[in-house]
Amino acid sequence: MSPSLLLSALIAALIGLAAHATLGKYLWQLPLYLLAAVGGVVAGEVSAALTGGGLLRYGSVPLGSAFAGGILGVLGIWIITTRLIARFGPRARE
Repeated sequence: MSPSLLLSALIAALIGLAAHATLGKYLWQLPLYLLAAVGGVVAGEVSAALTGGGLLRYGSVPLGSAFAGGILGVLGIWIITTRLIARFGPRARE
C-alpha cells in the first residue's frame, strides 16, 4: 500500500471515528460515518487535484482539502441520520 493511500485512509478513519464518538448515538451509524469520511476525503483530494491547489500538502496528499472534505461528508450524513432518527426513531410514534 502506498504511503499516500495509507495516510488518506488514516485521515478518513480518524474523522469517521471521531464523528461517531461525538455525534453518534447508535452502532449502525458507525459504518455510515466511516463511509462518509472516506467519500469526503476522496472528494477533497480530487477537488484539490482538479483545481491545482490544496492546502497543507504533505507529499502528494493535500491535508487541508482532505480534512475539509471529510468533515463536510460527515456533517452531511449526520444531518441525514438525525432526520431519520427523528422521523422513525423510538419516540416518533408517541
